[in-house]
Amino acid sequence: MSVITPEIQPRRMAIPFDSLTQRFFFLDNPLLSVFVGALSSTFPPGEAEFIASVRLYRDKVTSPELQEQIRGFIGQEGHHSHQHKRANEVLRDLGIDAVRLEKSLEREIKRRLHEGKAKPKFRLALTVGMEHLTAILAEHVLTNPEIFDGLDDSVKELLYWHAVEEIEHKAVAFDVFMSTEGDQAYLRRVLRFATLMFSVRISLYMVALLWWSKKRPTWRDIKEFYKFLFGKKGMISGVRSNYKDFFKAGFHPWDHENTDLIERWKKEFYREEHDQGREKTA
Repeated sequence: MSVITPEIQPRRMAIPFDSLTQRFFFLDNPLLSVFVGALSSTFPPGEAEFIASVRLYRDKVTSPELQEQIRGFIGQEGHHSHQHKRANEVLRDLGIDAVRLEKSLEREIKRRLHEGKAKPKFRLALTVGMEHLTAILAEHVLTNPEIFDGLDDSVKELLYWHAVEEIEHKAVAFDVFMSTEGDQAYLRRVLRFATLMFSVRISLYMVALLWWSKKRPTWRDIKEFYKFLFGKKGMISGVRSNYKDFFKAGFHPWDHENTDLIERWKKEFYREEHDQGREKTA
Protein backbone atom coordinates (compact mmCIF):
# COMPACT_ATOMS: atom_id res chain seq x y z
CA MET A 1 0.00 0.00 0.00
CA SER A 2 1.49 3.35 -1.06
CA VAL A 3 0.59 6.31 1.12
CA ILE A 4 1.91 9.85 0.95
CA THR A 5 2.54 10.51 4.63
CA PRO A 6 1.73 13.99 5.94
CA GLU A 7 4.22 16.57 7.13
CA ILE A 8 4.85 16.23 10.85
CA GLN A 9 4.22 19.81 11.88
CA PRO A 10 4.80 20.71 15.55
CA ARG A 11 2.26 23.41 16.39
CA ARG A 12 2.89 25.57 19.44
CA MET A 13 -0.67 25.68 20.71
CA ALA A 14 -1.31 27.77 23.81
CA ILE A 15 -4.78 26.76 24.97
CA PRO A 16 -6.05 29.20 27.62
CA PHE A 17 -8.21 26.75 29.65
CA ASP A 18 -10.29 29.74 30.72
CA SER A 19 -13.52 27.79 30.24
CA LEU A 20 -12.33 25.00 32.54
CA THR A 21 -13.98 26.11 35.78
CA GLN A 22 -16.08 23.10 36.79
CA ARG A 23 -14.60 20.13 38.66
CA PHE A 24 -16.66 17.57 36.76
CA PHE A 25 -16.18 19.15 33.37
CA PHE A 26 -17.52 16.35 31.15
CA LEU A 27 -21.33 16.25 31.26
CA ASP A 28 -21.09 16.86 35.03
CA ASN A 29 -20.19 13.17 35.23
CA PRO A 30 -17.41 12.33 37.71
CA LEU A 31 -16.45 9.10 35.92
CA LEU A 32 -16.10 10.74 32.52
CA SER A 33 -14.20 13.64 34.08
CA VAL A 34 -11.69 11.55 36.02
CA PHE A 35 -11.20 9.33 32.96
CA VAL A 36 -9.99 12.37 31.02
CA GLY A 37 -8.00 13.50 34.06
CA ALA A 38 -6.35 10.09 34.38
CA LEU A 39 -5.40 10.12 30.70
CA SER A 40 -4.00 13.63 30.93
CA SER A 41 -1.91 12.75 33.98
CA THR A 42 -0.02 10.10 32.00
CA PHE A 43 0.90 12.28 29.04
CA PRO A 44 3.72 14.51 30.37
CA PRO A 45 5.89 11.71 31.80
CA GLY A 46 4.78 9.22 29.14
CA GLU A 47 5.64 11.44 26.22
CA ALA A 48 8.98 12.43 27.76
CA GLU A 49 9.81 8.71 27.80
CA PHE A 50 8.62 8.28 24.20
CA ILE A 51 11.04 11.02 23.15
CA ALA A 52 13.88 9.51 25.19
CA SER A 53 13.33 6.02 23.76
CA VAL A 54 13.46 7.29 20.18
CA ARG A 55 16.56 9.38 20.89
CA LEU A 56 18.37 6.21 22.00
CA TYR A 57 18.18 5.03 18.38
CA ARG A 58 18.57 8.34 16.60
CA ASP A 59 22.22 7.83 15.65
CA LYS A 60 21.41 4.44 14.12
CA VAL A 61 18.86 5.85 11.66
CA THR A 62 20.40 6.35 8.22
CA SER A 63 17.37 7.72 6.36
CA PRO A 64 17.40 11.55 6.11
CA GLU A 65 13.60 11.48 5.72
CA LEU A 66 13.15 9.49 8.92
CA GLN A 67 15.60 11.76 10.73
CA GLU A 68 13.43 14.72 9.76
CA GLN A 69 10.34 12.87 10.98
CA ILE A 70 12.08 12.19 14.30
CA ARG A 71 12.64 15.93 14.72
CA GLY A 72 8.95 16.54 14.08
CA PHE A 73 7.96 13.75 16.49
CA ILE A 74 10.10 15.24 19.27
CA GLY A 75 8.66 18.70 18.69
CA GLN A 76 5.07 17.51 18.76
CA GLU A 77 5.41 15.23 21.78
CA GLY A 78 7.31 17.86 23.74
CA HIS A 79 4.59 20.44 23.32
CA HIS A 80 1.82 17.92 24.07
CA SER A 81 3.58 17.30 27.37
CA HIS A 82 3.75 21.03 28.11
CA GLN A 83 0.07 21.66 27.41
CA HIS A 84 -1.09 18.64 29.41
CA LYS A 85 1.01 19.84 32.34
CA ARG A 86 -0.90 23.11 32.21
CA ALA A 87 -4.23 21.28 32.00
CA ASN A 88 -3.26 19.04 34.91
CA GLU A 89 -2.51 22.07 37.08
CA VAL A 90 -5.94 23.52 36.35
CA LEU A 91 -7.59 20.18 37.12
CA ARG A 92 -5.68 19.94 40.40
CA ASP A 93 -6.94 23.37 41.43
CA LEU A 94 -10.50 22.22 40.67
CA GLY A 95 -10.15 19.13 42.85
CA ILE A 96 -9.02 16.48 40.32
CA ASP A 97 -5.38 16.04 41.28
CA ALA A 98 -3.88 14.91 37.99
CA VAL A 99 -0.56 16.52 38.98
CA ARG A 100 -0.13 14.08 41.87
CA LEU A 101 -0.53 11.15 39.48
CA GLU A 102 1.71 12.78 36.89
CA LYS A 103 4.53 13.11 39.44
CA SER A 104 3.99 9.53 40.63
CA LEU A 105 4.29 8.16 37.10
CA GLU A 106 7.36 10.30 36.49
CA ARG A 107 9.07 8.67 39.49
CA GLU A 108 7.93 5.20 38.41
CA ILE A 109 9.31 5.58 34.89
CA LYS A 110 12.63 6.78 36.31
CA ARG A 111 12.81 3.85 38.74
CA ARG A 112 11.66 1.08 36.40
CA LEU A 113 13.02 2.14 33.02
CA HIS A 114 15.97 4.42 33.72
CA GLU A 115 17.46 3.29 37.04
CA GLY A 116 16.23 -0.24 36.35
CA LYS A 117 18.24 -0.14 33.14
CA ALA A 118 15.49 -1.43 30.87
CA LYS A 119 16.87 -2.44 27.48
CA PRO A 120 16.58 0.21 24.74
CA LYS A 121 14.78 -2.34 22.55
CA PHE A 122 12.05 -2.78 25.16
CA ARG A 123 11.72 0.96 25.77
CA LEU A 124 11.33 1.71 22.06
CA ALA A 125 8.93 -1.22 21.56
CA LEU A 126 6.84 0.07 24.47
CA THR A 127 6.72 3.45 22.75
CA VAL A 128 5.63 1.79 19.50
CA GLY A 129 2.83 -0.01 21.35
CA MET A 130 1.62 3.12 23.11
CA GLU A 131 1.80 5.09 19.86
CA HIS A 132 -0.46 2.49 18.24
CA LEU A 133 -2.99 2.87 21.06
CA THR A 134 -2.97 6.66 20.87
CA ALA A 135 -3.14 6.64 17.07
CA ILE A 136 -6.23 4.45 16.87
CA LEU A 137 -7.93 6.43 19.64
CA ALA A 138 -7.03 9.66 17.83
CA GLU A 139 -8.56 8.36 14.60
CA HIS A 140 -11.71 7.34 16.44
CA VAL A 141 -12.07 10.72 18.16
CA LEU A 142 -11.62 12.75 14.98
CA THR A 143 -13.90 10.43 13.00
CA ASN A 144 -16.57 10.68 15.70
CA PRO A 145 -15.98 14.08 17.34
CA GLU A 146 -19.47 13.99 18.85
CA ILE A 147 -18.09 11.52 21.39
CA PHE A 148 -16.85 14.60 23.24
CA ASP A 149 -20.20 16.41 23.24
CA GLY A 150 -20.61 17.91 26.69
CA LEU A 151 -16.86 18.11 27.36
CA ASP A 152 -15.38 21.45 28.40
CA ASP A 153 -14.44 23.41 25.26
CA SER A 154 -10.79 24.02 26.16
CA VAL A 155 -10.19 20.36 27.05
CA LYS A 156 -11.93 19.36 23.85
CA GLU A 157 -9.61 21.65 21.87
CA LEU A 158 -6.60 20.14 23.64
CA LEU A 159 -7.64 16.58 22.84
CA TYR A 160 -8.53 17.26 19.19
CA TRP A 161 -5.16 18.98 18.63
CA HIS A 162 -3.33 16.17 20.41
CA ALA A 163 -5.21 13.63 18.30
CA VAL A 164 -4.35 15.18 14.95
CA GLU A 165 -0.65 15.28 15.76
CA GLU A 166 -0.73 11.68 16.99
CA ILE A 167 -2.01 10.78 13.54
CA GLU A 168 0.70 12.79 11.79
CA HIS A 169 3.56 11.08 13.62
CA LYS A 170 1.97 7.67 14.25
CA ALA A 171 4.56 5.72 12.23
CA VAL A 172 7.76 7.39 13.45
CA ALA A 173 8.60 5.16 16.43
CA PHE A 174 7.48 2.10 14.43
CA ASP A 175 9.75 3.00 11.50
CA VAL A 176 12.69 3.70 13.81
CA PHE A 177 12.23 0.29 15.45
CA MET A 178 11.82 -1.61 12.20
CA SER A 179 14.81 0.09 10.57
CA THR A 180 17.09 -0.71 13.51
CA GLU A 181 15.72 -3.81 15.27
CA GLY A 182 13.35 -5.25 12.67
CA ASP A 183 11.61 -7.63 15.07
CA GLN A 184 7.87 -7.27 14.45
CA ALA A 185 6.98 -10.34 16.52
CA TYR A 186 8.59 -8.64 19.52
CA LEU A 187 6.45 -5.54 18.91
CA ARG A 188 3.30 -7.68 19.03
CA ARG A 189 4.29 -9.17 22.37
CA VAL A 190 5.08 -5.79 23.87
CA LEU A 191 1.80 -4.30 22.61
CA ARG A 192 -0.11 -6.93 24.59
CA PHE A 193 1.86 -5.97 27.68
CA ALA A 194 1.41 -2.23 27.03
CA THR A 195 -2.35 -2.63 26.58
CA LEU A 196 -2.75 -4.47 29.87
CA MET A 197 -0.44 -2.09 31.72
CA PHE A 198 -2.19 1.02 30.39
CA SER A 199 -5.69 -0.31 31.05
CA VAL A 200 -4.87 -1.20 34.65
CA ARG A 201 -3.10 2.10 35.23
CA ILE A 202 -5.98 4.24 33.95
CA SER A 203 -8.44 2.24 36.05
CA LEU A 204 -6.37 2.69 39.21
CA TYR A 205 -5.83 6.38 38.49
CA MET A 206 -9.57 6.88 38.07
CA VAL A 207 -10.22 5.24 41.44
CA ALA A 208 -7.60 7.48 43.06
CA LEU A 209 -9.03 10.66 41.53
CA LEU A 210 -12.55 9.74 42.61
CA TRP A 211 -11.36 8.94 46.13
CA TRP A 212 -9.45 12.19 46.47
CA SER A 213 -12.37 14.21 45.14
CA LYS A 214 -14.70 12.48 47.65
CA LYS A 215 -17.32 11.89 44.97
CA ARG A 216 -19.35 8.72 44.57
CA PRO A 217 -20.78 8.23 41.05
CA THR A 218 -24.48 7.54 40.62
CA TRP A 219 -25.95 4.71 38.56
CA ARG A 220 -26.69 7.26 35.88
CA ASP A 221 -23.01 8.26 35.85
CA ILE A 222 -21.97 4.62 35.58
CA LYS A 223 -24.35 3.87 32.70
CA GLU A 224 -23.24 7.01 30.86
CA PHE A 225 -19.59 6.07 31.28
CA TYR A 226 -20.23 2.49 30.14
CA LYS A 227 -21.89 3.81 26.99
CA PHE A 228 -18.94 6.15 26.39
CA LEU A 229 -16.56 3.19 26.44
CA PHE A 230 -18.61 0.32 25.02
CA GLY A 231 -21.52 1.88 23.13
CA LYS A 232 -21.98 1.80 19.36
CA LYS A 233 -19.13 4.26 18.82
CA GLY A 234 -17.47 3.82 22.20
CA MET A 235 -13.85 4.62 22.92
CA ILE A 236 -13.06 0.92 23.34
CA SER A 237 -15.67 -0.79 21.17
CA GLY A 238 -14.92 1.60 18.32
CA VAL A 239 -11.20 0.80 18.04
CA ARG A 240 -11.15 -3.00 18.36
CA SER A 241 -10.75 -3.68 14.65
CA ASN A 242 -7.90 -1.20 14.19
CA TYR A 243 -6.22 -2.49 17.33
CA LYS A 244 -6.20 -6.08 16.02
CA ASP A 245 -4.64 -5.00 12.72
CA PHE A 246 -1.32 -4.54 14.52
CA PHE A 247 -1.06 -8.32 14.81
CA LYS A 248 -1.33 -8.91 11.05
CA ALA A 249 1.81 -9.93 9.19
CA GLY A 250 3.52 -6.95 7.60
CA PHE A 251 1.36 -4.36 9.37
CA HIS A 252 2.39 -0.71 9.10
CA PRO A 253 0.63 2.20 10.86
CA TRP A 254 -0.14 3.88 7.54
CA ASP A 255 -2.16 0.84 6.50
CA HIS A 256 -4.78 2.94 8.32
CA GLU A 257 -4.85 5.77 5.79
CA ASN A 258 -6.58 8.67 7.52
CA THR A 259 -4.90 11.85 6.32
CA ASP A 260 -8.38 13.23 5.58
CA LEU A 261 -8.82 13.64 9.34
CA ILE A 262 -5.94 16.12 9.41
CA GLU A 263 -7.79 18.31 6.93
CA ARG A 264 -11.00 17.89 8.90
CA TRP A 265 -9.27 19.13 12.04
CA LYS A 266 -7.87 22.15 10.21
CA LYS A 267 -11.31 23.09 8.89
CA GLU A 268 -13.47 22.33 11.94
CA PHE A 269 -11.39 22.44 15.11
CA TYR A 270 -8.17 24.40 14.57
CA ARG A 271 -8.00 27.66 16.56
CA GLU A 272 -5.44 29.85 14.82
CA GLU A 273 -5.53 32.42 17.61
CA HIS A 274 -4.11 29.80 20.00
CA ASP A 275 -1.27 28.78 17.66
CA GLN A 276 2.02 30.49 18.51
CA GLY A 277 3.76 29.14 15.43
CA ARG A 278 5.97 26.17 14.70
CA GLU A 279 7.69 24.43 17.56
CA LYS A 280 11.47 24.33 17.45
CA THR A 281 12.65 20.75 17.05
CA ALA A 282 15.76 19.07 18.37
